[in-house]
Amino acid sequence: MSGEDRGLVSGAMTKVRRWQPFESPRERRAFLLTWGSVAAFVVWYFFFNMWPFNFETEFEYQWRWGIIWDYRGFLLKGVAVTMYIFAWSVVISLVLGVFCGIGRTTEVRWVRVFSTSYVEIFRNIPLLVQMWWAYFGLQEIINALMNEPFGTQVLIPSTFACILALSLYTGAYMGEVVRSGIRSIPKGQWEASLSTGLSRYQTWRHIILPQALVIVIPPMTSQVVNIIKNSAVAMTIAITDLMFYSQKIEEETFAGFEAYTSGTLLFLLLTLMTVGVIYGGQRMLGLKVRSAT
Repeated sequence: MSGEDRGLVSGAMTKVRRWQPFESPRERRAFLLTWGSVAAFVVWYFFFNMWPFNFETEFEYQWRWGIIWDYRGFLLKGVAVTMYIFAWSVVISLVLGVFCGIGRTTEVRWVRVFSTSYVEIFRNIPLLVQMWWAYFGLQEIINALMNEPFGTQVLIPSTFACILALSLYTGAYMGEVVRSGIRSIPKGQWEASLSTGLSRYQTWRHIILPQALVIVIPPMTSQVVNIIKNSAVAMTIAITDLMFYSQKIEEETFAGFEAYTSGTLLFLLLTLMTVGVIYGGQRMLGLKVRSAT
């Protein structure tokens, strides 16, 4: 390993050692108080059964949490499918969002019109409708254009339809987020960049986009988290995701509270982990989210 590589590794390890998950002691205390209270309540109720009313006697329902452990394989499969859909949808929607945000602020008229049309169409159609159309409608188009005339057998996988619908839907929102970040960059920076001899491409690459993408990290994080939550709609087109397996456990065992509670907690865990990774990476890289001035 060369001296330069050792220096890079040493710098990265230093950042990891110095990284603090909380920005202030007050934030740490608030986090510990909130989640400590939740944990204490769960232990208090489910392990010691110390609550003014007893759920089991009031509603004649017996908790069967052992069933969830027996069906843990189902839940893990659902988490794996959900994360697979999430990973592809994040990548595609980010690419669509960046290009759409640039397109909505460019001076090329046809690009601006196309980007605006894309945002207005896919942002204003419910995700469920888009997912059904991507699964059923797109298959009918393929049948009319290829399968019937040429005698082929091209099928649209449900996972592909789900990723396509989620990416197009979320990409429209991300395009608006990126556009707002670009618009927040002062016009003087454009003029200064062009006056120093930079081309428009160089200005976009080295001046505008690096600032805009840092500014839009918080709203972009919300859109990324929404992909995980919106993936629950994939169950409607027979995708075996986390929501699908939660329902399957309920159908086989009639343990509805346990099944859906477990699914809810897993969705919460996935979203919290995603937010933690995004903001942890942001702080490790030393990115400061601030408005452009």
